[in-house]
Amino acid sequence: MSERALARFGEVLAALDAEIAWDTVARTVCDGDSEGFFSDERRDAILDAGLKHASDVGEALASLDPDGKGRSLYVGAAVAELAPLLFEAIVLGRRVRWVTLPSEEEAELRRALEAVDAGLPRPRTGGWSARELRPVTHVWMASVLTDPDAFPALHDELYGRRGGPEAVGGGRPKAERRAARELVDRCLDAAAPEALLTTSAEELPVWAPAVDERGGRLDVARTGRLSGLVGDVLHQARLTLPR
Repeated sequence: MSERALARFGEVLAALDAEIAWDTVARTVCDGDSEGFFSDERRDAILDAGLKHASDVGEALASLDPDGKGRSLYVGAAVAELAPLLFEAIVLGRRVRWVTLPSEEEAELRRALEAVDAGLPRPRTGGWSARELRPVTHVWMASVLTDPDAFPALHDELYGRRGGPEAVGGGRPKAERRAARELVDRCLDAAAPEALLTTSAEELPVWAPAVDERGGRLDVARTGRLSGLVGDVLHQARLTLPR
């Protein structure tokens, strides 16, 4: 990685921090009063966690993509994933595809990215095909299947909160499990035979059987690192699929 690319990466992150309407983003991630949610301290903590994850990703991808020509797929990424996502694109020179659901946060991040630089990856909210993206050597899908809005029943199940005081309640368990498995299968369809997976500890139980059924292996790192906003423990895993 070049000093010039690292400098550009730092400039982009600083410009985005200044450009993003943080009160707008706060309304999408908070229940109730969101005023002041993204304080300077909280934004610094998110950035610090993001930079550590970016370093982890860079180190893990060094053997999978030594020439920096690989592809990555970020599913459901938002403000907490900006640092690793942009690190891959700017510093490592990888092709990064970012897919997510439409939301006020997604629209604000898109606007801010366009204001900062037209060449940066943008969130894509339309359909996507595994065939189009293949071969992906890094899949980042963290705290997606536990999203209480998109997967309320699965959120309670994967966090072990079902029937408890912290349960979200509601949802459609069978339909959500099916949708979650379909999303994981699409990611696996796009993955290269040797790839890196970054996901949360809670989501690994959805990934593991999907990989097993394909005759693949998922070697999960024993230690993880806290995510910047949700506070889930994210793990890296080496994904091996039949050729």
